[in-house]
Amino acid sequence: MSGSSVMMNGGGASFMDVDSQPPGGSKFNDLPDEIQHITADIMPLSLLLTRLSQWTHTKLQDEIAYLASKPLPQGVLNGTTNHQSADSHDTSQESLEKKVHLLNFLQDMHSKWVKTLVITEWSKKAAQVGALIDIRVHLLTKQAHYQELFWELIRMKQDLHWAKVPGPDLKTALEVLTTGQASWMPELGYIEPPPITWEEKEAFIDNINTMLSVRLTFDEHEKLPAAFRDYNIANGRVTFKVKGEFEVDLTIGDEDFEQQFWFIDFRFLFTPAPAELSHGVRTFLENKVNTILGDQGLAGCYNYLHEFVLTQKIIEFRRQATELAMGRWVDTLKVEKLNRAMSIQYWLKPPHGLEGPSSQTAKSWVLLGVWSGKGVEGDLDSKPSSYISLRWFRDNKEVKDFDIPLNVETISAEKLLTAVIASHVEYILTSISSKLLSKPRFAQKHARLDLEISKEEPQNSSLAVQLFDNDKAVIKIEPLTGFFTMFPRSPVFLKGQMKLDTSSNVAEEGANLMEQLRFDHTVKDLNSRVRSIGWFVCRPPITQEETKAIVYSDASGSREAFKAVWLRKANWMTRQWFVMISMSLGGDQWWLVDLSPPKPNFPAGRLRLFTKMPMTSNQLTLSDTFFRNLSVYAAGMISHITDLRKLHTLKKSHTALELPNHSLPPQVRLPTIYVRLSEMLQQRPGSSSRTLTWAKDFVPIIFKGVRSHTGDQEGPADATASQVRRDTPARIRAEARLTVIDRTKFKSLRGNVDHDVVYNHRTGQFSLKLRADMGTPVVDLLADRVQALERLMEFVEAIRLAGSNAIPQSVALREVVFTYSNDPAEPVVGPPQGPRAWNVHLDLPKDAKVVLTLEKGNPHIRALDMLQDMAQSTKTELLPSYLPFSLPLYRVLDRIEDEWESIAAKNAGNVAIVVKAAEWVTVRFTLPAPTARRLLCLDIKTMGRKGRLLWHVKRTDEKGHERSLNAPQDEFDTLLQRSVWHAHGDGRKTFGTSAAADPKVGIETLLWSISESVKSLVGTLPPPPGTSPHPGGGTQDLQQGPQKTPQELVAAQAAQGMPPQRPKQHPPTPSQPQQQHRNVNQPQAQPQPQLHTQVQLQQAQVAQLQAQRQAQARANNSSNNNNNTFVNRAHPGQPPQQRQSGPQTQAQQQQQRYQIQQQAQAMQRMQQQQQQQAAQQHAQQQGQGPQGQRPVHGQAGPQGVPQGQPGHGGGAGGGMGGKNAPVVVID
Repeated sequence: MSGSSVMMNGGGASFMDVDSQPPGGSKFNDLPDEIQHITADIMPLSLLLTRLSQWTHTKLQDEIAYLASKPLPQGVLNGTTNHQSADSHDTSQESLEKKVHLLNFLQDMHSKWVKTLVITEWSKKAAQVGALIDIRVHLLTKQAHYQELFWELIRMKQDLHWAKVPGPDLKTALEVLTTGQASWMPELGYIEPPPITWEEKEAFIDNINTMLSVRLTFDEHEKLPAAFRDYNIANGRVTFKVKGEFEVDLTIGDEDFEQQFWFIDFRFLFTPAPAELSHGVRTFLENKVNTILGDQGLAGCYNYLHEFVLTQKIIEFRRQATELAMGRWVDTLKVEKLNRAMSIQYWLKPPHGLEGPSSQTAKSWVLLGVWSGKGVEGDLDSKPSSYISLRWFRDNKEVKDFDIPLNVETISAEKLLTAVIASHVEYILTSISSKLLSKPRFAQKHARLDLEISKEEPQNSSLAVQLFDNDKAVIKIEPLTGFFTMFPRSPVFLKGQMKLDTSSNVAEEGANLMEQLRFDHTVKDLNSRVRSIGWFVCRPPITQEETKAIVYSDASGSREAFKAVWLRKANWMTRQWFVMISMSLGGDQWWLVDLSPPKPNFPAGRLRLFTKMPMTSNQLTLSDTFFRNLSVYAAGMISHITDLRKLHTLKKSHTALELPNHSLPPQVRLPTIYVRLSEMLQQRPGSSSRTLTWAKDFVPIIFKGVRSHTGDQEGPADATASQVRRDTPARIRAEARLTVIDRTKFKSLRGNVDHDVVYNHRTGQFSLKLRADMGTPVVDLLADRVQALERLMEFVEAIRLAGSNAIPQSVALREVVFTYSNDPAEPVVGPPQGPRAWNVHLDLPKDAKVVLTLEKGNPHIRALDMLQDMAQSTKTELLPSYLPFSLPLYRVLDRIEDEWESIAAKNAGNVAIVVKAAEWVTVRFTLPAPTARRLLCLDIKTMGRKGRLLWHVKRTDEKGHERSLNAPQDEFDTLLQRSVWHAHGDGRKTFGTSAAADPKVGIETLLWSISESVKSLVGTLPPPPGTSPHPGGGTQDLQQGPQKTPQELVAAQAAQGMPPQRPKQHPPTPSQPQQQHRNVNQPQAQPQPQLHTQVQLQQAQVAQLQAQRQAQARANNSSNNNNNTFVNRAHPGQPPQQRQSGPQTQAQQQQQRYQIQQQAQAMQRMQQQQQQQAAQQHAQQQGQGPQGQRPVHGQAGPQGVPQGQPGHGGGAGGGMGGKNAPVVVID
């Protein structure tokens, strides 16, 4: 650090290292030679560090000595110091002062060393900074040279201007050079005296100056006038200067002080004045002044010249005034000449009266003259100097106290008149302003009053008076004529201006005239402005005495004379409500007046009610927004009064409180009415006395505004917008707020419950929008809305109790939409899962029944009528819980029905599902048989077990009765016992001959396993007596088991609880049934078939198909003629009330006949093919003809069944099977 240095106070306080040199030579070798290296005022860094260290050491010693000199704490001196631990601190005052002092010292030292550290860091770049300084100094030097050269050129150009020589007179020069003389130069022959030298002249003038100075200092000092105290001696003369008047040059002609002064020159010091005196005036003045100097000396000279100048000033004033009267001020000024004085009368045609009797003519003038200044005793020695005085006469009276500047140094008659007229204008405007300010309307700042006075320009003086709204009248006085001028220019203002001009005493009467002008302007402005927004000014509906009773009823108001303006809204259907404005200097007041309905004796109605509206004119702006706000506020007061009258008539408890209402203008407020909801519900016909358990009893009714509902009454097609607004009746908008008790019950609500019902999650309040016609109480609507809201809350509470299985999507007063699902605790192992959630729409009309709508594909569509009845009944709250509870059941029923569609299409089997009640569903599996019916009936009902609700599945007989224990076992009993009734797990519980399943997990697996087990019997014949039915079809020896078919594998998987695979939804191809027939029958030993048995089976199938058609026809006729309700799963979104019913159309009947003919033809072709196949098979096996053979038991039925219509499967369940077939819901 010793090799570094810092440059202080030089080169812009930059740092540079002057000691250390870079290796290889000087560090400035890279700079050109013409750049001079700056080394002045460089201080080494080591010196700075050394000095700072020494200074710090010295200061530290001084600090130690100072702290040692401080007194010790009082406890130490007295020996009473407590023995404290080492961790404790001494908090005595002396110790604290030492610590503070030491801390300040250390902080100061620390700041200085930190600055030194910064300088040290910068010194590392001293070489670069030094080079930069050198370059900067070089550039500044070059710049200074350029600037100096520039100004040198300018000075040289200026100097050369004086060196120019004018062009020579060549003609004279030629004549003189040729002849030696010029012909035009005369030769007088005078002998010139010897010239006086400059030294002689200077000595002579100095001698005169000396004598003048001595004489004025010693001889004339006491006799010198005060105005001549300002003098100057030079060039052999003394110049006396009187400010604003004149200058006179005097000299002496003798060394004797007794000799007089002599006049040399005279000059005026005011303007305008002649620069030089004419020869005649100068001669006269010189003789006169010399005579006075000889007789009276300097005092007489001053008095004469002073009076002479004052006269000249009056003459100048008169000259300018005359020019004004003949020029721009023509016919407005009258100038009169007096003895050393003059008068100027202005406003020759006075527009205003005077303060005296009206028979006199008001005149105003100024008198300008020389005041001699004579005293009472006439002592000329004690009198002051004369001067020019000004007197002002205003309206024939002299004004004693006024402030009008009179400038006699710069004479201007126009400025003097302007100042006088400005004072007169100020007096008039100030008088009107003072009168207005004394009135309450302006004193209480209810209206603005702006007075602007200009002393120099009277046309700039004005008085601005606020009339109404932002309109104001600006009063000015024309300076030349004195007439009033009012802005803005309009007929109303011109009329007011004429009244002011013709007033006998405008200073006293101006305030009342302005108030009359304000009323006229307001009426005209309101007439032209309010009609376009639905208001109009009308005639007073009551007498003046009744109006006075209204206005003077306010004890705080004044008794000033007033004018009343009556307004009414065009779309107020109630004709007895008015808004009145009382205008006076005591203040404007707004009133809402209610008149009684007209009677024969009183066609206009009598005064029934009036109330003051808390609005002042200074807060109003008569714009469209203001009148809309006025409509809202007046309607709010009308609604408030109407509701209070209604509540008082019904004798209902109520109160009113002041609450913030942002729907109203900021300067007005309306109280909020509180009513008891229990009392409002009791006053409805047939309502109970109970209160709402979910809401608080006290309900505020807040006025929210008014609007015109064009839907109730529209204007004609060619009507204007104002006509539509005028003809459209106004409606009151109010809001009732119901505060809920438990907010957690309403988490599912999403903002707008309806277009006029909103729920706020943050405040836990329902906002009910109430709308009523003007003059109709809104409290009558409150009970209706609350009743509708209560019905909605029942559904919301039911959805909430359903838990996570039911999620609300949209909750409105007229519609509730929620999504439900089974939400299983564990993933279901079984058939493929469909959609997890389904939407439910509940339409809640005002007076009609609840309409329940399900979306397309919903499994619950088959139970839509039952669900509809549940929504209408008292079990409404069970609907959101029942839907997710039963969703797995109906979902698996749909899948089973889908799986059996292809089987039913081939007439190989059928399934029918009947929903008898919410907790009771019947499933019937029907398989074709040659003789007896192969029917499996299952009842699915709810059962409670250990506090849980389960689905119980058991077999019943054909009539739905429970089967007897002694009933013979058939193939279905064997199949169910083997694969279903004894299977456990997956939420199932078996009871030997039945099973129960969990509603979320087990019911789907249970029913799916039953369906797959029954499907394994499809295409097989019933076992003959003495054989055991085989799950896969055909017969089986009890000791030897055949090879399992695919159907047997599916049944075995279902019995073991394994998830069976879902078949494809599309119908099989024609080759698939044949392949399946071969796979099922190939591994088994087939006995020889019998031909007549095969024919009997075909006849049974034909009879079964005909029976199905007849059952379908009977079902269709029953749906058209009976009152049973049908659910069509092909139209899931259509409500039951809107489905097609009644007799079929002609086109439908023709289509049905055509389908029956096609099916009959196909059946005949099928019978022929089967007979041929049976004959060929018998001939191949026996080598005989096709007669006399019978099929072997266990052979699969015919597979060439043509595809029929879905839902037309045979068996006893015909007409109720098929996914798209109508299902009769038995309630």
